Amino acid sequence: MERGSATTDGRFAYFTSRYSNSVYQYESSPEKWEELPSCPCSNSGLVIIDRELTSVGGEVGFRFTNKLYTLRQRKWVEKYPPMNTARSSPAVVTTSDGEYLIVIGGFVVDVGWTATIELFQVRSRRWYQLTDLPQPLPHPSATICGDPLNVVGRDANGYSCSLAALPSSDQPITSPLTLSWKPLPPLPVKFSTAATLCGQLVLIGGRRGGTPVNSIHQLVDGQWVDIGSMTSGRNMCLVASTSPDKIIIVGGDIVEECVVV
Repeated sequence: MERGSATTDGRFAYFTSRYSNSVYQYESSPEKWEELPSCPCSNSGLVIIDRELTSVGGEVGFRFTNKLYTLRQRKWVEKYPPMNTARSSPAVVTTSDGEYLIVIGGFVVDVGWTATIELFQVRSRRWYQLTDLPQPLPHPSATICGDPLNVVGRDANGYSCSLAALPSSDQPITSPLTLSWKPLPPLPVKFSTAATLCGQLVLIGGRRGGTPVNSIHQLVDGQWVDIGSMTSGRNMCLVASTSPDKIIIVGGDIVEECVVV
């Protein structure tokens, strides 16, 4: 199961891999896997909106889509309006209060990897444009650590910005929202996955040269510090945070196993 998308509602973690419509649900206690109904799209981003699993963008056949599909009573339905840009393999996150969905980058037809970012206000059901990334990041992964939104790409590049300026969901958005991006320190490895662990930004796995690594790096005082190791080296893996101090790590392009940290 190589880098696709992962999310969690606190009880379950959900995973989908690249090029696949299959969606899997994982429960850690008792440990149990379940395959859910196939998503209409492959290469979509998975996220929880209003306590429901939602697929964002992706590909239907050989065409990119801007649609969102929500799993309700084991059927995928269009509950929300489509975003402005049809895209495949975006990074998707929601703010901690669940008021906003943020869709970051991805692959766009006739463009390639895009720097475009869109924000969806759940209560108003409206889409807004955010400040682009400073440059496109291939195969982006993203996580929110408190206020900062952190985005990293497949290569050793990444950016961070503060989300403190976002209005509450009962406030109308009257102008485009501006984010001030700043580069993260050079990433220690390529092909890693961004996640939040104990409120801190961490990078899971990656590849050094042609070899997958089992390292977990944390950003401490502007430097990347190796804080632990997985049992197996893996890169482009899927990561879901089921609680502030627990993450579920699945797959990668070398191994197929599940690790709970």
